[in-house]
Amino acid sequence: MSQNGFQILLLEDDPTQRELLAKMMTEAGHRVDAVADADSALKRLDKHPWQILFSDWKLAHGDASEVIRRARAQSPTLGIIVATAYGSIDHAVEAMKMGADDYLPKPFQKQTMLLAIDKAARSHQLKEDNRRLTDRVQQQGALIDMVGSSPAMRTLFDRVERISGINTTVLIQGESGTGKELVAQRIHRLSGRDGPFIALNCGAIPDSLAESELFGHEKGAFTGAHSARAGKLEAAQGGTLFLDEIGELPLNLQTRLLRVLQEGKVTRIGSHKEIDLDIRVVAATNRDLLQEVEAGNFRQDLYYRLNVIPVSTPPLKQRSEDIPALAEHFLRHFSQKYQLTAPRLGVAEMNALRSHGWPGNVRELSNCMERFVLLQELDLQPIRCQGKITLPDAGLN
Repeated sequence: MSQNGFQILLLEDDPTQRELLAKMMTEAGHRVDAVADADSALKRLDKHPWQILFSDWKLAHGDASEVIRRARAQSPTLGIIVATAYGSIDHAVEAMKMGADDYLPKPFQKQTMLLAIDKAARSHQLKEDNRRLTDRVQQQGALIDMVGSSPAMRTLFDRVERISGINTTVLIQGESGTGKELVAQRIHRLSGRDGPFIALNCGAIPDSLAESELFGHEKGAFTGAHSARAGKLEAAQGGTLFLDEIGELPLNLQTRLLRVLQEGKVTRIGSHKEIDLDIRVVAATNRDLLQEVEAGNFRQDLYYRLNVIPVSTPPLKQRSEDIPALAEHFLRHFSQKYQLTAPRLGVAEMNALRSHGWPGNVRELSNCMERFVLLQELDLQPIRCQGKITLPDAGLN
């Protein structure tokens, strides 16, 4: 469970049960908004980005079907748990078809409820992380051609072009925010592979879900496996699987991944059938994997299997001559995104950008320019630009 708990919308029409459930959830560290009817729940759904919907199925007036449908339509990543006092398989099946992730037959124990909430919340987080990865690839399509003409970037461009057509594993190493996933996307685009580009952030997957997310599972393989599901390895058939933050992958899964890379086959959880793979694996990390190997946190054989072709992404401080072009690029990008007039960077502002250390690299610069477009403020830490910002009318009156 996260340190601050999860944000839960609780729908329960029985006042005694509602108070008891809300109390148990709150004592477990969750933030709960409890409502008594479907109309109130629907209003709450429109006003807040919930992580979990915990709903009784049978209500005083009808059931929770409309709430579940609306919740799933509005938030594809929302974790939805349905409780039913009738223990009816038909009710459970109907709720699952409408979009529920799990159901609990009443009466249930407190610990059972909390475990269901934890599982649903972790699933929600995983879906959110995957959505953000996909969104970044789609929304930053213009960045696939990566801005920069510095010697460090020219060296990177040349290496990517040389290796893209070679069907072997690649390990991209570099600080956070240096555009490792964009390099992976560029490798895929230039590779000529017809399949999809599938991204998986290994650091964002709970250990309990990581194996299923990567290798897939068969129906009934574990509690909650209501249907068979292909993992990311299968989803990348004919294309490229990008494993971001590979250093975060648990050791037991490192062993399974190594076998997949060596044999070119994957076996789903709960199955004995091997599936032939035609994929290219590109991994990325901001860690020193050799140090992780020495510390016993990363398998040496997997490191050498991934590091057939190493690629390094330079930090922004090593390509400071690219900062003006990057800044202008982001200004245009975010001005178009928010439909605002692009502000101008004066000499003082540009000098401040050049002088900043950029510990967050290109991602930090992107965030800085987004704030500049939205707020007309150039706020750098620890360096603050004191000069006057030259801005046309940005439409923020």
